[in-house]
Amino acid sequence: MGNRLFGTDGIRGKVGEFPILPELAFKAGMVFGRQHPGKQLLIAMDTRQSSPALAGALYAGLVSGGSKPVHGGILPTPVLAYAVARMGFSGGVMITASHNPYTDNGLKFFAGDGRKISPDLETLLESEILQESSEMSEPLPDFTVTSEHIPSFEDILNHYTTHLYSLLPLEEISLRIPLDCANGAGASLLHFVNQPLETPFKLLNAGPDGRNINRNCGAAQPEKMRTPSAALDGDGDRILFKDSRGRLISGDHILMFLAESLELKSIVGTVMTNQAVAEFCRKKGLSFYRSDVGDRSVRTLMDKYNSLLGGETSGHIILDKLNITGDGFAVFLQVLTILSRNELSISDIFDRYPMMPQTLLNLPVDNKIPFDEIPGFLNLMDELRKILGKAGRIFPRYSGTEKLLRILIESPSEEQNKEIASGISDFFENRRTQ
Repeated sequence: MGNRLFGTDGIRGKVGEFPILPELAFKAGMVFGRQHPGKQLLIAMDTRQSSPALAGALYAGLVSGGSKPVHGGILPTPVLAYAVARMGFSGGVMITASHNPYTDNGLKFFAGDGRKISPDLETLLESEILQESSEMSEPLPDFTVTSEHIPSFEDILNHYTTHLYSLLPLEEISLRIPLDCANGAGASLLHFVNQPLETPFKLLNAGPDGRNINRNCGAAQPEKMRTPSAALDGDGDRILFKDSRGRLISGDHILMFLAESLELKSIVGTVMTNQAVAEFCRKKGLSFYRSDVGDRSVRTLMDKYNSLLGGETSGHIILDKLNITGDGFAVFLQVLTILSRNELSISDIFDRYPMMPQTLLNLPVDNKIPFDEIPGFLNLMDELRKILGKAGRIFPRYSGTEKLLRILIESPSEEQNKEIASGISDFFENRRTQ
């Protein structure tokens, strides 16, 4: 139980293994509930087969902690965040592993303003959860959640969609492209949205069965996206596009497109954001800031610099006029609205904002060893940075949600990127065989 619970985006891991156990979800709920005595807390979940059991345990824990949980059922993460911020809840918990496969799950905690809880609060929450885990021995209460605990699903979606439609009238959208729901929580939202429409959105992968979330579909698998289409991820906080020629429009493309179209003054990206975004901002006279990876880190810098737009290459886009957090469906509507008004196509975004070639190397790891403890690794990075020069960059980091070492390689030459990636792969392969 000495493992750290929180990663880049809440608690996440393999279902049935620590920490993704109903017992820990109960204790997390009890601790979070104690921090909000007598207050209403919203919980929701994605479509994984493990989500209902975790939701039930969490719900029971929140009740035991003295709070008043409301179960919103299957909702995208951004809808939960919106509801917490706008509908009087004191906080919220989303049960999801976002873009991970169905075999994973997790918990994302939200403060009363719809933002994810701070790192300091995570540290406190983690300490109390682990202490509770070591002290508590009585059997867990029944955590079956029945339909009587889910009265607010339609109210929440009505509130959220009314807000979006007031900003982005659907009648102005003439360009319609299929939307891939990743067999995730976005499917429940889109089925709700489509009910009253004379011309409903064409949905792809909108039939979740508990095991097919993110499987060969959605923003987590961009190579599988249909041409043309847009795609959410499993909990609906990412959005990517693919044009009629099969070219991927990433979060970096979307950031530049929105900043220019909406005449914004700054962009917050991350250390992984393509250098083309920084160059775009320089040419346009916009401020550009880089945060650590993770939409919470992006949100923090947005608040610090009063920026109205931020996001990640993966498709997490935070546009303050729409939502407090990354919102795939809201950004989807915003992009289609701008394209329709200007009689543009998805391809125009790709053509207008060329990217510097990037290669992202994902290397499985058993343990996240500090880089200075991997013999020869820092020297290798130094040598490669010299080869790339000022025109390129290389950035290694461990994933906060998976057991992966991610190494971003960026330069004007895609061929050079691939050669460097191959060299790094050989370095680690040689270490394994020694």
